Amino acid sequence: MNSYQTSTPRVALVIAALGLTALTIGVSVVAPAKMDSGSRELGLLAAREAVTPMPTPVVIEPASIKVLAAREPAFISVHVRSVQPKRKQQS
Repeated sequence: MNSYQTSTPRVALVIAALGLTALTIGVSVVAPAKMDSGSRELGLLAAREAVTPMPTPVVIEPASIKVLAAREPAFISVHVRSVQPKRKQQS
């Protein structure tokens, strides 16, 4: 009986998978960590130019909340199914 053999060797697929994994990790983790977003002076300049937000006065009309209706608390029935333990079959 003939066994099925793939046309692409498994070793080539493993090497390709490892290469793509290393490339993905390098692009998504290592490269952003090594990139310098600029000099330190830019960060200090941005911090100096940052404007603190001014509080906005808010008026709530009406100043109180009235509850017009309330429900009576009700009990909810819960169905519990009892599970019988498994028994050994008698032979």
